[in-house]
Amino acid sequence: MRNKIIAFALIATTALSLVACGGSSDTKVIESSNTASTTESSNSGYVFSYNGTTIPVDADAAPIVEALGEPNSYFESPSCAAEGIGKLYTYNDFEIQTYPDGDTDLILYVLLRTDNVATAEGIDLSSSRDDIIAAYGDPTEEATGSMKYTTDTMTLVFVFDGDSLVSIEYDSLKN
Repeated sequence: MRNKIIAFALIATTALSLVACGGSSDTKVIESSNTASTTESSNSGYVFSYNGTTIPVDADAAPIVEALGEPNSYFESPSCAAEGIGKLYTYNDFEIQTYPDGDTDLILYVLLRTDNVATAEGIDLSSSRDDIIAAYGDPTEEATGSMKYTTDTMTLVFVFDGDSLVSIEYDSLKN
């Protein structure tokens, strides 16, 4: 249990540092372009859904955040992914980070934090490596502590502490 708490603290610290890293000369700026619609985004990668709300990466965050209701916490700071303000919405079982694209905030990543939520394929934090491979096939990339499944637009990352799955992340490749 202590290892899960430490791993979660490291993940949370990393997430906050990504939101609060403005001012670095290494900041990668996403060029403004035509933003994919929610339907286009959901057809080009893995998608998390919660209580009937689909949350694809690179989709307009405003209708998603409105549908999800009031988050447990909210944090904003200069974005590392684009010029402007990044926002972090924390809910009971997951969190969403956004990046600005002109006047629109887009979903940068979704992080599943508890086993109360699962991927569309039924994987949650109680799942094993074998469960993930049964659901998704062989990973695109595997490293110590993680398994990645990559599409043209996003990456689905399973993060482990030893044999325990500690987080599931839907990440935009634009970051």
